[in-house]
Amino acid sequence: MEGKAFLEIAQQLVQKRTEPALRSAISRAYYAAYNCCIQLLGELGFRFGQHAPAHEKVYQYLRNAGIIEIQDAADILNRLRRRRNSADYDMTSIEFQNHIVCQLDLAKAQAIILQIEKYSHEPFRTQLRNGLNNYHAKINH
Repeated sequence: MEGKAFLEIAQQLVQKRTEPALRSAISRAYYAAYNCCIQLLGELGFRFGQHAPAHEKVYQYLRNAGIIEIQDAADILNRLRRRRNSADYDMTSIEFQNHIVCQLDLAKAQAIILQIEKYSHEPFRTQLRNGLNNYHAKINH
């Protein structure tokens, strides 16, 4: 299964326009984007496991790869992660009652996926691999 398949489920959920569905849509959208990132990073030799710290590591590696588009995608992914955490854990939040805001989040997840797909092909793939390797060497000295 490809992670981006979660985005289709998110799009179905957002159409229901109920708070539980909108909260679930945010979660699925985040994981669609996150899993695309994890897959590409894994293909490039960077594996972070399946535990909570992996989310921060994915963000840090992408944020510090030295590529503006990837940095932007990392920042959006990090904001979606915060939204996902709020959707899943903060039942007092009223920010998940507006389906239009949630649709914007889904569009952001789609944008991340498109950037990651772009960098999964040459010559961008090598550029990303080099940036990730540089960051990895920097933090492991």
